[in-house]
Amino acid sequence: MNKTDRLFNNLSNIFDINDIKSDSLNIEKYRNDWSTNFESCPIAIVFPREKKQVQEVINLCNEFKHPLIGSGGRTGLSGGASALTNELIVSFDKMNSIIDFDESSKTVLCQPGLITEELQSFANKNNLYYPVNFSSAGSSQIGGNIATNAGGIRVIKYGLTSRYVVGMDVISGNGENFSSNNMLIKNATGPNVNNFFIGSEGIFGLTTACRMQLIKKPKETNVVLIGFNNINLLQDIIKTILNYDIEAFEFFTKNALKKVIQEFDHVDNKDLSNNYFILVENCNQDSFNKALEKIYKDNLVDEIIISTNNSQKESIWQYRLLISESISRYLPLKFDVAVPVKNISKLINELEIFFKDKKSFDLVLFGHLGDGNLHVNILSENSESKEKYSKIEKDILSIVIGLNGTISAEHGIGVNKLKAFSQYGDKSKINLLKHLKKYFDKNKILNPMKLVE
Repeated sequence: MNKTDRLFNNLSNIFDINDIKSDSLNIEKYRNDWSTNFESCPIAIVFPREKKQVQEVINLCNEFKHPLIGSGGRTGLSGGASALTNELIVSFDKMNSIIDFDESSKTVLCQPGLITEELQSFANKNNLYYPVNFSSAGSSQIGGNIATNAGGIRVIKYGLTSRYVVGMDVISGNGENFSSNNMLIKNATGPNVNNFFIGSEGIFGLTTACRMQLIKKPKETNVVLIGFNNINLLQDIIKTILNYDIEAFEFFTKNALKKVIQEFDHVDNKDLSNNYFILVENCNQDSFNKALEKIYKDNLVDEIIISTNNSQKESIWQYRLLISESISRYLPLKFDVAVPVKNISKLINELEIFFKDKKSFDLVLFGHLGDGNLHVNILSENSESKEKYSKIEKDILSIVIGLNGTISAEHGIGVNKLKAFSQYGDKSKINLLKHLKKYFDKNKILNPMKLVE
């Protein structure tokens, strides 16, 4: 019996037989995230129900020097939760409960497999708000959000996931338990250990519980859809809008809208014909009308649509939130980049110029204007064109770096951007991450070949 078989047989000492899956259907479901289609062969998927099992399976994998991956909703777009060879996959689907709600601090202690949307719903039922939101909120899990420090559509006002993590229980790659769920408002005993694990893509440890901060519900909001045709005017529009209290500030192109309308019959295009669109969710429509009046009188925009009820708000948001889903079947080459806000219009302009004469590629752009984050999607049904992706990737990243940007704004590095990160990333930071990896995971069993390896 070889080493892998012996490891597999030992899993039954930790998990109930119903919580160990090695059939082809489960292998196919769990071995990739939304961005990858690797032909890997994980030995099994295990479903822990408690912290003790997570610690025991990590210790077991250390004993056999066998790689394992923590798996959440697998909604990532960088290959961070994808199996590359024969890893053991640890799915948190069955550690998905809310353990405790502390009304005085407005915090929720939950397991890592809790779906983002369920935390949002729990907050709403308690007249509170969990503001981290994105198109995959119905599938993504809180543990995965922490692992990637997820942002989304309301970062401009509410910030990243890290702002709402007030406590964590983590089992490191060495099997050591790190716990910071003490609910202290002040704690000046050195750096916050949570920060070593938030955004680390599961290469240092696996989260077994987390205490998340809820906040006061915002006032009722309005959504405004703005259409314009000259990208060179975008920066002036941004300057005006950022002077007001806004919840979200989104961007998409006519081509992105076209893909949504083609893919989803229920989406009404309202005869929208502009080249570019901005979606703004604002807290005070009376005040925000001043911004709309200014950009319209200054001839910066061509069309303005203001929602008058929740149904219209949801309808307008569909244009933006359904873009990724509408193009997924094309298996696009995806870039999640960011530049300083002052350079976002330059980035869009340079990308459109770059692709103008590349007829075999279909460019779909959307993103978050308030933080300079642009999602660049390149579609091609031409197999010959797809072979040129590597050259295209180099050219796009050169444009981004030339505008003082980053190769990954919110989806992490994973395996998809590993080579680019080693080339363009801060060498001192990469070196530090490698030292931390060695400290937390001496046998390098956790999520191998991701982020820095």
